Amino acid sequence: MTSQKIILIVEDNEINRAMLRGILESEYKVLEAPNGLEALKVLNDQKDNVSLILLDIVMPVMDGYTFLSILKNDPSISSIPVIVATQNDNESDEVAALSHGATDFVAKPYRPQIILHRVASIISLRENAAMINQFRYDRLTSLYSKEFFYRRVREELQAHPDREYDMLCSNIENFKLINDILGVPAGDQLLISVAEMIQEKIGERGICGRLSADQFACLIHRPQAYPQEYFIHANSEINTLANMQNVVVKWGVYVIRDKQVSVEQMCDRALLAVRRIKGQYNNYVAAYDDTLRNKLLREQAITDSMEAALKQRQFVIYLQPKFQIKDDQLAGAEALVRWNHPQWGFQSPAEFIPLFERNGFITKLDQYVWEQSCAELHRWDQAGYPQISVSVNVSRADIYNSDLIDFLTRILKKYELQPSRLHLEITESAYTENPGQIIATVEQLRTLGFVIEMDDFGSGYSSLNMLNQLPLDILKLDMKFIQNETAKPTNQGILRFIMSLARWMNLSVVAEGVETREQLERLRETGCDYVQGYYFARPMPCEEFEKLLQKQYEQASKKSLENSLPLPDQQKPMLLLADGDVRYCEEMRGVLSQQYLVQCVSDGQSVLQYLDMYANQIRLIILSLDLKDPEGIDVLKTLQHRIEVRDIPIIATGYWDDQWEEAALDIGADDFAGKPHTPMSLWKRVQRTQSLSVLRQQEQILREEAYRDYLTGLLNRRGLSAVCQALRQDDAPLALFRFDLDNLKKVNDQLGRDQGDQRIRQFSHLLRSHFRQSDILARLDQDEFIVVMKKTARKEAVVRKGEALGQAFVEAGWNQDVPLTVSAGIAMWDLSETLDEVLARADSALKCAKVGCQSRCRLWEEANVWGIRSEIVKK
Repeated sequence: MTSQKIILIVEDNEINRAMLRGILESEYKVLEAPNGLEALKVLNDQKDNVSLILLDIVMPVMDGYTFLSILKNDPSISSIPVIVATQNDNESDEVAALSHGATDFVAKPYRPQIILHRVASIISLRENAAMINQFRYDRLTSLYSKEFFYRRVREELQAHPDREYDMLCSNIENFKLINDILGVPAGDQLLISVAEMIQEKIGERGICGRLSADQFACLIHRPQAYPQEYFIHANSEINTLANMQNVVVKWGVYVIRDKQVSVEQMCDRALLAVRRIKGQYNNYVAAYDDTLRNKLLREQAITDSMEAALKQRQFVIYLQPKFQIKDDQLAGAEALVRWNHPQWGFQSPAEFIPLFERNGFITKLDQYVWEQSCAELHRWDQAGYPQISVSVNVSRADIYNSDLIDFLTRILKKYELQPSRLHLEITESAYTENPGQIIATVEQLRTLGFVIEMDDFGSGYSSLNMLNQLPLDILKLDMKFIQNETAKPTNQGILRFIMSLARWMNLSVVAEGVETREQLERLRETGCDYVQGYYFARPMPCEEFEKLLQKQYEQASKKSLENSLPLPDQQKPMLLLADGDVRYCEEMRGVLSQQYLVQCVSDGQSVLQYLDMYANQIRLIILSLDLKDPEGIDVLKTLQHRIEVRDIPIIATGYWDDQWEEAALDIGADDFAGKPHTPMSLWKRVQRTQSLSVLRQQEQILREEAYRDYLTGLLNRRGLSAVCQALRQDDAPLALFRFDLDNLKKVNDQLGRDQGDQRIRQFSHLLRSHFRQSDILARLDQDEFIVVMKKTARKEAVVRKGEALGQAFVEAGWNQDVPLTVSAGIAMWDLSETLDEVLARADSALKCAKVGCQSRCRLWEEANVWGIRSEIVKK
């Protein structure tokens, strides 16, 4: 049972202390002090246990202001929140108390519900912040954890751009052997000793963290040199502290010249220098130089940039016009993607598209292109142009994505388009890899009304054998095939045969890559339907294509898409002040407008309308409960159910009434300002509310970071447990996949940890592309991943899912330098077991998959799992 939290009441009036004790003692343990001096004595004994202080200002011996000053300057007690009690009409006390560091204040005479509400809110906020703070530090060594070390280094480098820093990383040679021979407690003691030595040597001259089991990192102010003797002496100290012999710690130095390099890369380069001297006698430190990075390929730079490029909209849509051959009229377009990098300029799609197909990022990029294409079609419809279609590419990875159909139908609904407006291009070679699954998926899409095009027809070998089975509407002839065949006017039998075959199958034909008048005429003679190529137009930005569309349909009427409501000036953050008293609004605006763009409304309906337009720009709402049409209290209730305003702080106002204040706080207002009040009093409340809002946002960010794996963005073990606790029975049955990247340690040892991390990131992208957005993805350990797939009815389909992902991993070609495979263990879950129990079953299946299963994917079933275990034992 959880012990009661302790509250310290500091009040010289015995009656007031008794009243406060009566209000609080049902829920809290209460300590008392008659003045500030006595309160400090109590804190000297109970400072680690007191959760909150209720403080009177006017007291003998030591008043409240003096107490607050002492409290603020003592690090051991400065974090304890203080609520100051003030006279109801003494506004100066409130302002002074907040200026001295008080967290909040309550007015006398005491109102029980208000006091209980504020006490509970502030204690909860402090405890949550303290809990998140625990995630900052490594539990064994008390150094920064890896994630927070990275964060602190980034902050330090940004704060001091002119200072010179180095990254210093260490690695204990043969640490695993130490654990195996001497035991884990001895290994832990060694790690503690290394941490103590590092902390003592670095002190305040740098920032220290623990990266992994035996790897430490330090950001330090650059010294004049790194003599070997210094590190030899440090190594001796570690052996002495740990009471061991022959422990060898190697160090790597990365000189930070480019502060835009990620902290992860800085550490990895320092550790790469460590690996260069691994096993070398009497060599304890090495510096990174560019020769160690000569093997870095341009693909690494592209991969590092791709996520940010997508967020920053560096990828732009180009449209290749498609013309009807019988009259040379514009009939549609093909959407292509170009990458306009701010430093590199335009990048060739032939360079980045194959890489994205291998690492799985192509799914995100394709979805981006689809949505942008639909947005353009919708915009042209709104402008009154005749409706045309746009063709978009669908990659192999998209086909395997279980969310494909949901995503496509969702964006069509969003942009009010019919499926026939979006033509889906699937390359010929994709059909040959897994024809069963692809055909089934494409049939569903075609049934929904999408137009299916086979792209690059003529470039493969099995098309004619499969053509009759495939759900198609259009053939797109491969560019090279067209150029070769139309160059042979005396021998066009193959081209004529394809046209005849298309007519027999009721398929339209698009020829791409048409560059000459001669090619056009040959295609016209053979009965081709559509053409695209440089002869008509090169791929162009959407704006230029729109001009082409406008020119062809210049008599079409145009409609304006722009909203007639002018946007307010956004030089300042916006504050919405809702009050029917015009004089009050103008008086308050005078103070608030120093920092905010104040928008005043006088009724409840206007509040809701303004939020419909500007919710993403409003930073704070001051809402009068006296509002009408609808009433302010009803508006406050409505706002609590609107997602877009959930994070906007709200200060409720109204004439002093205990019931109103309690009701406003219970509904969800962040504060209540009783009238009458001065502009300065309201200004102080605004500042305090904004500060608490920022603290809550920081808390949420820290909580999110604590639940996420820093390298992949997937859930970590803590996050997986939290999400799985929220699973409901209607999510069942579930399938839990346990994936393991076999041989990853060898990748790290031979190619460097950055390459190992790259494989981990690539595999996380592959997981995202193969599972639904509603599924739960997590990384538990260096090379172990978990997927919880919801509503999985058939075991056979689950196994095929695991096998398909393993095959996609092989085809991605990431194991060319060092053999790397993926194994999968699967366990069905009806939520009657705990997460740990189902993880254990999946782990048993995983071990069996590694030994007794050719596809390296195994579903846990008691009979066959125990059978395979027996075979393992026999072997």
